[in-house]
Formats: sequence, C-alpha cells, structure tokens
Amino acid sequence: MNSTFNIWKINRNIYLKYLTDYSLEQLNLVPEGFNNNLIWNIGHIIVVQQRLVYGLSGLPMNVSDEVFQEYKPGTKPEANEPQETVELFKKLLTSSIDQTIADFESGKFQTYKELTTSKGFHLANAAEAINYNNYHEAMHLGTMISLLKFIH
Repeated sequence: MNSTFNIWKINRNIYLKYLTDYSLEQLNLVPEGFNNNLIWNIGHIIVVQQRLVYGLSGLPMNVSDEVFQEYKPGTKPEANEPQETVELFKKLLTSSIDQTIADFESGKFQTYKELTTSKGFHLANAAEAINYNNYHEAMHLGTMISLLKFIH
C-alpha cells in the first residue's frame, strides 16, 4: 500500500497547488459547457474518498454532513464558495490522507459494504477502495486541467 499512498499524496499536493495558485474567483468559475468548477472538484474528491473508505466501512466520515451533501456525487456548484472553504479544503486534502493511513495501518477497517462503482469497478474492502480512489482523483484532475483552458 505504500506506493498507493505515495501516489495519493503526490496527487493531493497537485490539488493543493490549485488552492494556492488560483484566485477565489478562478476557483469558483464555471466555464460555459461545464457543470462544475475547480473548487467543486476538490471538495468532491475529498468527500468521495471519505464515503468510499470510511462510509462503506461503517465508520464515521471525517467531513461534516453539510460538506458531504454539498459535494457528493450528483451535485454541482450552487453558489460561489468563500475563502473559508478554500482554507478548509487545504486542511482536509492532507489531514484526510494522514488519518486514513493511520487508520488503515492500525487495522480500523474491518468490515466493508461492497460496491460496484459507476465505472464498473467492484470494491470489496477498504484497500480496494483506497486503490480505486487514486483512479477517481486522477479523473477529476483531468477535468480540472480541462477547466484551466477557460480560466484566465
């Protein structure tokens, strides 16, 4: 799992750069032809990881229900996010990795409600969910790279 965790950390550092390198206006911009923005993608990957790993393991997620509801699959940005959301996501991008690794290494993930994702991946345990999460986050990073072409 070390390589999986390493890929995840590197990817999250890329996401973190978006939060530091782009203005609040740029983070909130939904370009024509898109249904989301940079900050929504970041919130989305945070809450999906929590649901896939913690929620399906029957454990409490490390995000508020309000944040989960706002960024879960099937949602889209409803309003511009304030700077406080940027600061929250900066923390969650790294703290969620540290917590997940600690919980995984301590054996906290004992049960799992199996899931077949919308892309057809079958997840039978938390380790598989963590591996799949890297794929999911990479997909959203690709979306964000596409969004950048329309953000000045």
